[in-house]
Amino acid sequence: MRSRLLAALCLLAPATVLAESAPDARCAGKPQARAARFSAKAMKGASPAERYAAYVRACALSDVVTLTQQLVRFQTVSAETPASKGPEAEAMGRFLAQWAKAHGFDFRAVGANDVFELSWGKGEPRLGLIFHGDVVPAPAHEWKRPPFEPYVENGRLYGRGVEDDKGPIATGLVALAMAKELGLQPQGRILIAIGNGEEGDWTGMGRYASTEPLPTHVISVDSGYPVNAAQSGFVAWHLEAPVGAPAAAAGAARMRAVKAQAGEFLTQVPGQATLTLAPTAGRTGEQVLEDVRAALVEVRKARADLTAEAGLEGDAVVLTTHGKAIHSSVADEGHNAMWDLAAVAERLPLEDNGIAAMLRVVARRFDGDHHGDKLGLAYSDTLMGPLLVAPTVLRVQDGKVTLDVNMRRPRGQDTATFSASLEKAAERLGQDTGGRVKEATGRYVGDPHVADTSGPLVTTLLDIYRRHRNAPDAVAGSVRGGTYARLFPRAVDFGPAFPGEEYTGHAPDESIALETLSVGTQMLSEAVHTLALTPAPR
Repeated sequence: MRSRLLAALCLLAPATVLAESAPDARCAGKPQARAARFSAKAMKGASPAERYAAYVRACALSDVVTLTQQLVRFQTVSAETPASKGPEAEAMGRFLAQWAKAHGFDFRAVGANDVFELSWGKGEPRLGLIFHGDVVPAPAHEWKRPPFEPYVENGRLYGRGVEDDKGPIATGLVALAMAKELGLQPQGRILIAIGNGEEGDWTGMGRYASTEPLPTHVISVDSGYPVNAAQSGFVAWHLEAPVGAPAAAAGAARMRAVKAQAGEFLTQVPGQATLTLAPTAGRTGEQVLEDVRAALVEVRKARADLTAEAGLEGDAVVLTTHGKAIHSSVADEGHNAMWDLAAVAERLPLEDNGIAAMLRVVARRFDGDHHGDKLGLAYSDTLMGPLLVAPTVLRVQDGKVTLDVNMRRPRGQDTATFSASLEKAAERLGQDTGGRVKEATGRYVGDPHVADTSGPLVTTLLDIYRRHRNAPDAVAGSVRGGTYARLFPRAVDFGPAFPGEEYTGHAPDESIALETLSVGTQMLSEAVHTLALTPAPR
């Protein structure tokens, strides 16, 4: 741990020149020397805003990539180890403290590594840039290369967290560092707050947002452009059934489901799902395999894109289906492997135990339906769109089969009304399965968040986006994902994903285009200047 931190710290000062682009000669040397090439003396007649924009455009990307790579190497998976107890989060905090000191910023850790705050300036907070330093798990078997060893290839930076949210952290830090190097001065204080529980327990950042002085403007960089001024409410819903014995003896049953598994965590659509099948009395594994392969042939008639295989493991048969793992907030852009597994299971002569019952639930109440119509949950909002429903984790453990479901709900129903609809849906599933499938504990129903779309923050950011992207008709929108912006009144999200780009934040081989990082830094730096900086006195 200590050696990793020291290795990262030794890279604080120099910028990395990207092999894929010709370096700008003005960016050579130490920060003081390169900043002088963008000074008022060097760029006569240019305004501070123009000099700052030129400096960032020419020199920021290399710094951003280097800093992102340093941050990604800290394996801050909050689902595995909470920030307050995690040595990786603690090490990243030490790194950020040294980075802040090297660049002339203040640093403090709030709580037990819950929030790392870097600040610049004096007085009341004027602008807050909000990020998160924790990441989702990165199972190595899903990745082509080690997920915490970031690399650049074909114009993209790869590694867990490069898009969600360590690349964005780097854009904010570099934007502020370059403003300071040019001698610009903030109006009030500018804060960069990095929470370490966004992918799990929001308690730390929630406490920070409710107890610390709130900046006039708050920007989170954790979703997309142009400006996301609304967020769907986050919902976690859990179902369970005892595996048990078959509900009734069935002479036609020729196999038994003994294990089922899909998904890695709640906020990722599963890219792979497996079902382990054992033969019933008088049958052989080879006969079960023959039945499974026949079912695959039938299912492929309706699902031309089905990718699946089955094989013997001892006396058992393992059926595996493959989809496309993706962030659950954009589940309709992926391919849920659990749906395919359930569709094949529907065609198998299974004993009717709890696993078979849960797979029927997936097949009949979830398969092909992103919006909860089959559950009786569907509704929509003009700004925020329809409810999104994604079954993401299927497990068999301790005599139970469990199904975790992630939903993103728009405004239009209050919490009590939506919760009541979940209870009715659970009743339907119980009726479908003879009372076996029930709602498990742990339900969470979050509220949607909507900012003031006509206020100065949204209008400023929209103006910046429209000019940089030549998109005069761009308007504020909504995102299904939940970010820390919802904890701050009037806060919005500004980046990092551009419209039309695939979001890879929770997916295997997470990546972000270097061009996206470059343009994102340019737009964020202009927002910082417009909202919180004044020229240095001459």
